[in-house]
Amino acid sequence: MTAEYLGNVPKLIIFDCDGVLVDSELLIVRALGSVLARYGLQAESEELHALFRGVSFDGLQDAVLTHWGVRLPDNIVSLIEEAERVAVEDRLCAIPGVADAVRSVAASGTMVCVGSNASLDAIEQRLKLTGLYGWFEGRLFSGGMVPRRKPHPDVFLHAAETMGFSPGECVVVEDSDSGVQAGLAAGMRVLAYVASPTSDVADRRGVVRFNDMALLPVLLGLNGAEQAQLNRGVT
Repeated sequence: MTAEYLGNVPKLIIFDCDGVLVDSELLIVRALGSVLARYGLQAESEELHALFRGVSFDGLQDAVLTHWGVRLPDNIVSLIEEAERVAVEDRLCAIPGVADAVRSVAASGTMVCVGSNASLDAIEQRLKLTGLYGWFEGRLFSGGMVPRRKPHPDVFLHAAETMGFSPGECVVVEDSDSGVQAGLAAGMRVLAYVASPTSDVADRRGVVRFNDMALLPVLLGLNGAEQAQLNRGVT
């Protein structure tokens, strides 16, 4: 597989945050589990991950109601956000290789930003904890800014419009199937990072799957590479 699969070199790369820039998925699942346990809702981390991966806060109440038949209190989102904030404070790391990948993308002159379902405060905290904030300062876009969160395309379209680019000039980097759906619905090209063994990204036409962040600049067409290098992590 070669970089030509993405076509022309993009002008804007929109990164998801959790699972793409920062390795927060397990920490967030554990935080969610600790809050749900307060209401007698018990589940193993694997079950929680399967139930809530890619589910926005807007859909969390419905997901819990469907699975457990329990209506959570109205302030549940703030409780979960606080639990997540505490959980990542001392243990959060960047995704392996992503700092060098973002540095290479930015050095090429290609613009970068973040488009996430998380709150602005959460995005900023996680990027600062992992030393990535400087690449994205002033270019953070949250699902809370738009009417609908992923899998709807609103946050990606808002990011592109604000940054001054058309959807066709953008590439989305995602790790969840709902994020991939959002990118495709926005009319953008999509790269799916599937390094996690629990990845839920389905095979979709036109979506390039990869499992090594070192390949990102190559897949974006920002530098040359041998076929053997690409074969390391593209599926």
